[in-house]
Amino acid sequence: MTSLSRRNLVTIKSTEETVLFSDALEAAQSLIGSKDCDRSKLAKLLPASQDELPPRTMRDSLVQARIPIGSDPEVRLLYTSYIGGARVGKLLKDMDHFAAIILYKHILNPLQTAEYASLSAHAVMTVRMDHLHIKERIRSDRDIVLVGHVTYVGKSSAEVGIRMEQDDGETGNRKHVCEARFVMAARDAATGTKSAPINPLNLTSREEKHLYDLGESNIRHRAKHNQDSLFETPPTKKENEIIHKMFLSTIDHRARSFSARVKPENSAWMMDSKLKSVLLCEPKHRNDYNKVFGGLIMEKCMDLALTNTYNYTGCDAAPVCSHVDDVAFLKPVEIGDLMFFHSQVVFTHENKVQTRVSAEVKNKIDKNLKLTNVLQITWELPERVPAVVPKSYHEAMAYLTGRRHFMIGLENQGLLEKGMAEAQINNASNYLPTWFEKPETEKDGEIEDREMKYFLKAEETMRLREREFGAM
Repeated sequence: MTSLSRRNLVTIKSTEETVLFSDALEAAQSLIGSKDCDRSKLAKLLPASQDELPPRTMRDSLVQARIPIGSDPEVRLLYTSYIGGARVGKLLKDMDHFAAIILYKHILNPLQTAEYASLSAHAVMTVRMDHLHIKERIRSDRDIVLVGHVTYVGKSSAEVGIRMEQDDGETGNRKHVCEARFVMAARDAATGTKSAPINPLNLTSREEKHLYDLGESNIRHRAKHNQDSLFETPPTKKENEIIHKMFLSTIDHRARSFSARVKPENSAWMMDSKLKSVLLCEPKHRNDYNKVFGGLIMEKCMDLALTNTYNYTGCDAAPVCSHVDDVAFLKPVEIGDLMFFHSQVVFTHENKVQTRVSAEVKNKIDKNLKLTNVLQITWELPERVPAVVPKSYHEAMAYLTGRRHFMIGLENQGLLEKGMAEAQINNASNYLPTWFEKPETEKDGEIEDREMKYFLKAEETMRLREREFGAM
């Protein structure tokens, strides 16, 4: 079993003073200048290769920033959720900002002249976020501290590890509540389109070498790992068996019609678990390079997923987020775009809910929707939740995909041994639907009676067929 303590991303101890998050963000944004400033002259300050940049250590990029949601009532109001706890979507947005702050601190460009010392020749943007692990519920009445540094550097990209800590409210110590990796890319600030080299890493200890090797391994893992592979390859044999069993357990056997469906007890049809929203991307939503800020998209996705899950489970108790799967930014979003957010509950297991959210942009020419983001979020509730039941084949594919992400999430949280998720996907031995019909024990003389119950009177058969529009 892989323990979470062994998976901590940020392990370097800091002797630096903790700054306010708002001050750290303002300092980083000052390197960019105003959104409308002329950056064309910065092109000549961009190094031609990584060899022209001095190596940096992990400690050079280390930052600690406090979000005073416990000590400042005005700040607390921005982060508090109505149904309890802190708004995870808002904190995700801040962590995205924080990853950029860290990378800007890592970059040291000797070509920056005094004339342009206040502006950076690099533009930093988020490519993806890997697995947000939430160990404990994040409270809205205690200060939060973000700690992070660069853990891996390529030529124009870097991995940033971020850990969130929160005051325990008793001893004054901080406890580790969640962590995530952000993959960042550097572009030239003049155009925002050309890759920009960043400082290589100089590893100073075995611990740093270990973190760097993990980052390098993650690069290879991202290149080949795709939990949405059902878009390309059919389900495994065992997964096909799950689909068929789900289908058989939701048909009315007496009607002898594949279209007469019956919802199992304590369950809900997947088609009824949807919630949508739309956003017109305004100038206030833009980042420092006139694109829609990726952290805002994550915040909107998380808020919709929370609302949908809260509604699905009956609003009796508040869902608590325990894991957010990989978040990839597939396409930049422009100001003026229409963004459509689609949320659906795709998998349930006991007291846990897996919710999928997609963000799409409407193409202004062909009017088609183009995918920009997909999030898979795991929620926990205090009691067993209604089982979500797919009714169509495409919903069954969504169910299997959600099931895969759910188990990968358990693995990345250290709750499953590394590699067990793939084995269980292949074997389909765990996390099966709870509504599967149990086979009846056949007794002598009762087989004929059991079969006879599947046949209906003529008038009832006609009524069922009329209801299903004549489908057999």
